[in-house]
This record gives sequence, C-alpha cells and structure tokens, in this order.
Amino acid sequence: MSGDNPSYPIGTCSTSWFDGAHALHIRVYSSDGYTITERCADGNGWTTGATFPGSQASVITWADSAGQHLRLYVTNANVTTEYCSDPGTPGWTKGQYVQP
Repeated sequence: MSGDNPSYPIGTCSTSWFDGAHALHIRVYSSDGYTITERCADGNGWTTGATFPGSQASVITWADSAGQHLRLYVTNANVTTEYCSDPGTPGWTKGQYVQP
C-alpha cells in the first residue's frame, strides 16, 4: 500500500550532531504518506533504522553528560506521538508528550 496514493504528502526532516570523538552522525526521517523511515549515517555509510506509522514527522536532538538524546514527533491519523532515543535505553520508547 505504501506509495500508492500520490495525494499524500511526502515529507522529510533531519538532524545531526558530533559525538565526543568528533564523529558526525546524521538522521533523516522520510515519509511515504503511511510510514516514517529512519536513515542513519554514522561514518560507515547509510543504514536503515526504525520505522514508525505516520505521515509527518519532526525531530530535535541535544546532548548532555549522559550523551545524545533524540525526540521524534510523528503524526498519524491526526494524533502526534513522541518517540525517544536516549543513552542507555535501547531502541525507541514512547515519550510523555500528549497532544492537546
């Protein structure tokens, strides 16, 4: 079904950061109208990361003493869900953001 309806918006958002060793990390989140797909560049070429149901996304990242934190906000069926990637926690977890 993915990509079958050209009237759905196609969107991309991205973020990047340098780690403590000065290596560049890039994340790109693209939508085909149904699914958000994460693409990762960590110095060894591009790889595919997680997928999320949704048509739109936005992302923010920051670093603290624990490491790099990412927050991905995905809209699916008019509901926005926060996904979190944090140091010491494997994969993505649902965050506390609640859409008003």
